[in-house]
Amino acid sequence: MSLSRRHFLRNTSASAVAIPLLLNANIDYCEAATMDTSYGLSMGFPEDAIRLNWNENTLGPSPLALEGAKAGLADAYRYALGGLLTPFLAEHHGISKDWILMGTGSTELQRLAPATHLKEGGNVVSSSETWAGGLRVAEHMGIAVKRVNLIENQDYAYDIDGLLAAVDSKTQLFIMVTPNNPTGTSLTYVELKRIADALPKHVLFVIDEAYTDYLPDDWGDGIDLIKEGYENVLVTRTFSKAHGMAGLRCGYGVAHPDILKNIKKFGCGPASTNIVAFGAVQGALNDLEHAKRSRAYVQKSRAYYQQQCKKLGLKTISGPSPFTLIKMGDRTSSLHQSLKDRKILVGNGKSWNAPNYLRVSYGREKENQAFFKELKKLL
Repeated sequence: MSLSRRHFLRNTSASAVAIPLLLNANIDYCEAATMDTSYGLSMGFPEDAIRLNWNENTLGPSPLALEGAKAGLADAYRYALGGLLTPFLAEHHGISKDWILMGTGSTELQRLAPATHLKEGGNVVSSSETWAGGLRVAEHMGIAVKRVNLIENQDYAYDIDGLLAAVDSKTQLFIMVTPNNPTGTSLTYVELKRIADALPKHVLFVIDEAYTDYLPDDWGDGIDLIKEGYENVLVTRTFSKAHGMAGLRCGYGVAHPDILKNIKKFGCGPASTNIVAFGAVQGALNDLEHAKRSRAYVQKSRAYYQQQCKKLGLKTISGPSPFTLIKMGDRTSSLHQSLKDRKILVGNGKSWNAPNYLRVSYGREKENQAFFKELKKLL
């Protein structure tokens, strides 16, 4: 990122000082000084709850991202023009800005893909044990979704042969999540290319790469396919995970401009990016080492979870992503509730068609330790 593109952050300190907006608010300053400044940010969770259920990055955002967010907050009365972030991302990925579209997280793009590509009907092919945001939209539209099970006895590997066999003349969308949520299953570049080569040109290959920053730097991805000339590929990315900005809701899609043009008819407009995220994204792109620190923390946490589960005789399924599946069998739902009663919140695998597993997001070290302390009591 060139220094000239850091202009947004140049007055951050002054902007942060200017955050108290009482100067022109006609408020008595003595009264204002005694106002209650506590804010409810629990999102309805019990006090002191240990939240290991939403795949959040407990390291939080980069310090530079926070500085960018503060700069944006001072201009909160302004609308943000999200499209002006595309040059920064274009430089980051080495691709034209016309091939990038900003969204409210990558979720907006995932949910708009069915709306734009299934207007005339057809069907969708995807896996069963996976995040189903776009799939549910298709089903609400009355579209058939053909789900293919992952291969359980191979640590939930993708059944690529089965997925491709499910494609027929009516298939319009082929959706994959890699690394997968909740199994962590990751497709190699060779596997992605195999799928792209096998799909008919009219089928949009949607690749959800929300967790791709947790993969090794030399791991090929869907954007590499696009650079190689595949014009029926849509890759979605987010700043929610490795960049620790889930609450700011900022993501983007990378695809041929014609695909993005169709999506823009239904959403992903200027209002999809808020001004705080606008500043935070620029800060995050100036501190890519933070994502690597997040990756290192996840690797450390994963090793800890595997070690503790082995001591308890529990089978785990995990990949590079910031969570693990722990096999509990018939006890899954009861353990899920018992942990919740102890204010330890984890995911129930039934939400992803994996009812015999708990999905546990890695938290802070003390939170991870507390989880295993309580789990051991329940087993």
